[in-house]
Amino acid sequence: DFTLGTATDVLNQRAARREFMIGLRSADDQVEWTFEVDDRRALSVKVSSIRVKGDILPSTSPLRWLLPGERGASSSVVQTLVRTSWITAERVGPRELLPLHDASAHRRVGARGELAAGLLYWREDDPVRDAICVEGQPPILFQQLRARMQEFFPGCDLRVSPIEGASAVSLRLRSDPRLDFLRPQNVGFGLTQLFPILVALLAADVGDCLLIENPEVHLHPRAQQHIGKLMALVAASGVQVIVETHSDHVLNGVRLAVKQGSLSPEDTALHFFSPDPGGAPPRPKSPTINRQGKLSDWPEGFFDQFDLALSELL
Repeated sequence: DFTLGTATDVLNQRAARREFMIGLRSADDQVEWTFEVDDRRALSVKVSSIRVKGDILPSTSPLRWLLPGERGASSSVVQTLVRTSWITAERVGPRELLPLHDASAHRRVGARGELAAGLLYWREDDPVRDAICVEGQPPILFQQLRARMQEFFPGCDLRVSPIEGASAVSLRLRSDPRLDFLRPQNVGFGLTQLFPILVALLAADVGDCLLIENPEVHLHPRAQQHIGKLMALVAASGVQVIVETHSDHVLNGVRLAVKQGSLSPEDTALHFFSPDPGGAPPRPKSPTINRQGKLSDWPEGFFDQFDLALSELL
């Protein structure tokens, strides 16, 4: 769910219009929604126009997935949105209890990762695709998650238990097999920040889309690089993975995955946004990557701070 504020927060500040449009396109579908604002203080907006492949559809009939009737079920754009998971940078930190709902409510980990433990509880025995499995471990979600967590934090283990009489589960972690399981508050923040990302990556099906913001939060450089490589591996298996990052280590993990043959350059896209000195809206710069993991261009400000600092130190 998005919490975007009032209509004023959504409208273009440089224009006096009281409407805005959102358009999405797939290989065989194109949908455009126009939203109208009656009051800039409003916390909701109404759909004033729907256009699908150039045809205007009625916007007053009951809408499902913002399309009339059963059109949403046949729209590849809508079905892509339905299969999209967004994990924000502001993920749930260490918590005593995490929500547990009906199994159908745990198909995704939630925008803040708050549903990841519940998903693992309901789907711990779900098969994980061979392409992303750790060899030598049972190909089911719980065991593969444990194996992946141990790649980042050697000796790590986890346990998810339902709370009797409450719609909640507890997540317990330990960093050493010789130690007892502990509350998340008593282990490193990195474990709880990485946990929902790994659950989402391993539970995703071919054709799903994952949007992940700042996977590097609370991870040391080696782990940041490794999550880049793992996201690339999942992307190569048929899941679209879109990552927003400020970490050159995450980028290098993707580059290494390309060089090692885990992900093809053709399936990799990089986009860098930087402010325009003249005040114009930022335009993306999109360097390409070759099979050696090298970039065609290195725009100014694109993960170059280490080199800049090193030049001053030397």
